[in-house]
Amino acid sequence: MRRRRRWRQFRALLAGGVAFGLGASVTMAAWNDTETGTAEFRAGEFQLEANIDGTWNATRQMTFTSGAMFPGAVTYAPVRLRTTPTTTVPGDMTVTGTGRTSGSGAIADSLEYRAVIQPVTGTTPPACGAGAFTSSATYAFGSATSWQAMSSGVTSPTVRRLEAAQRSTLQYCFEVRLRANTPNSAQGTRAGYTWTWDATSVAPG
Repeated sequence: MRRRRRWRQFRALLAGGVAFGLGASVTMAAWNDTETGTAEFRAGEFQLEANIDGTWNATRQMTFTSGAMFPGAVTYAPVRLRTTPTTTVPGDMTVTGTGRTSGSGAIADSLEYRAVIQPVTGTTPPACGAGAFTSSATYAFGSATSWQAMSSGVTSPTVRRLEAAQRSTLQYCFEVRLRANTPNSAQGTRAGYTWTWDATSVAPG
């Protein structure tokens, strides 16, 4: 299963200097002098990038390396996100699951998932596995005891802040499982699903 990402940019902030000169109009022995003021504005920049396989890029795809799943099987995949080096403002980010994008029938109706948000400090990301899904974790989807069905779309209620110029990184750790009661008719079938991260720039300070 693959997850396609789409980045959106909103609310570019106007940043820049305004320089005003002194306006004067003087007549003395037929000499005149006039000075004017000028202004220049530059739009700030806000962009995201993701790390799926050890490389930062704005066009990566997440892949669950689960092989052939069976009833009760569980697989994990991390996604790390941050702003680009040229981003000048922070942003608030959330993620939406759009519902299954391909496949139908038993496997599509039997897959479910949950995800936790893990701050990344230093160069070593936190482990993405069963141990991440504790009662005290910050959940983007599901909870310590519940999962979100892949058969329908949902937007995470959890909004997190990313600082400008790569000053903070967040990891979303996904757990996907095929329910233990999945019927035999699911054998050999496939299903796809898409998650989309949307971020809105905010005024710094």
